[in-house]
Amino acid sequence: MKLFSLRLTTLKSKLYAIVLASFIVRVVAFFALPNTTSNLALDEGNYAGLTEWIAQGNPDYKYPYTSLYTNSRSLIFPASLLNKLGINGLDSVRIISSLYGFLACLLLANLFLKLYKFKQVRSGEFVPRHSTFLCLFAAFVFLPSHLTWSLLGLRESAVEFWTLLVFVLVLYVFEAKKRPSILALIGILIAIPLVFMSRPQVGLLLGVTLVIFSLIKVKVKISWVLACITLVGIVLGYAATTGFSNVAADNWSLRLETIDKKLANTSPTQHEQDIANKKCAVEGQKVVIEGIFYICINSVSKKFNGFASLGSAVFNQAEAIPERSEANKVGAGSAIKTIACPNKGQSRIDSYFCIAYRAPYTTFTFLFRPMLGADVTNTSSLFAAIENIFWLAAFLFVIVMLIRNRRLAFFGALAPSLLFFFFYSVSAGAYEGNMGTAFRHRSLILWVVILLLASTILASQQRKAEREGISGSSQE
Repeated sequence: MKLFSLRLTTLKSKLYAIVLASFIVRVVAFFALPNTTSNLALDEGNYAGLTEWIAQGNPDYKYPYTSLYTNSRSLIFPASLLNKLGINGLDSVRIISSLYGFLACLLLANLFLKLYKFKQVRSGEFVPRHSTFLCLFAAFVFLPSHLTWSLLGLRESAVEFWTLLVFVLVLYVFEAKKRPSILALIGILIAIPLVFMSRPQVGLLLGVTLVIFSLIKVKVKISWVLACITLVGIVLGYAATTGFSNVAADNWSLRLETIDKKLANTSPTQHEQDIANKKCAVEGQKVVIEGIFYICINSVSKKFNGFASLGSAVFNQAEAIPERSEANKVGAGSAIKTIACPNKGQSRIDSYFCIAYRAPYTTFTFLFRPMLGADVTNTSSLFAAIENIFWLAAFLFVIVMLIRNRRLAFFGALAPSLLFFFFYSVSAGAYEGNMGTAFRHRSLILWVVILLLASTILASQQRKAEREGISGSSQE
């Protein structure tokens, strides 16, 4: 017992003790979860089904939800490998999701340690308290909704991990004392496409954020390198998800259907292939060629949509926000009311104006609703409303302390994260059509809120220490 207590004297040991506790909770929760799709996340069924579909070697474009695999490959591909080992699809996606959540905890713990050392060095005699980092880190790890989404078979934890990794690597690049780590830059180049392969909209928003941040820091040489790497990452991520479309080939291919072992390894000749192109009409059709049965297969090729479509993708995503928001309301018990726009038009400018006009309402709804009262319609919304008290209290605290102290600790290190937080909150608020989905998607920015709280609290502690130091000096 004494040995164990000695190990928990440093901030590092305490943070990793919380990480270890989260691992134990995840293992216990995995075996405690039912073997059926959770009512809190019906999408689990789709991801589990897709995992088994891919593991069986089926083409992704034939799955009922054709773009689901390309938009969630970072979750489905590793889950399909587990499925090949004999683990069922639902458990496979849950294991990978929980693993991503655990790795995100490790990332944030390392980020806290770096910021702690950074603050300690820059602040002279002021030493940040361990309790500040520990309480906030525990909130990130064990906040009920955040923990739940990472335990279930959803891609929320995958999006969070790769997004958080990008910003951690960006911090390492800009805070490097001598020269930026090549490995960090390569990591950013790899992680951005993986964000796309977790949720393309977030990947695109992340890329735009980093480009804008690079332009703001244009006087710093490394910002040019970051901008170039980000643009390459966007192109790779776009190509891996929405940049290619499936095009049916004009020629049909044949698959031999026979139980004769002598014919099992034979392949169709060119003559038989030409006959197939005349006889085949639909996928899976059986044809007989010279007494041998074949199955018609319409091969699909990938067509690159071109780099020109990448630029228009940003505007198309923004222009389609109102329509997608309305589509997200269909069948939802917690649909978000759309406030009237004074300038209803059909042009792209009119659409952007209405998005900006509704932004204060939609952003507030995304961040803080459902709230206790009329928003509570069932047990799930009641728990969400209770948790939202934390979110509202956190923001009120930050605003009050910011007005009082007029400073934020390690603001430069947080700048890219805060910029992403702003863009994500506004765009997601405009996009979401119901509070249930919005509540789940909001978990992506919890780590930014935790860092913002840490920055605010440390700034208050430092100012207090400075005042006490001045007061002590005057008394002497």
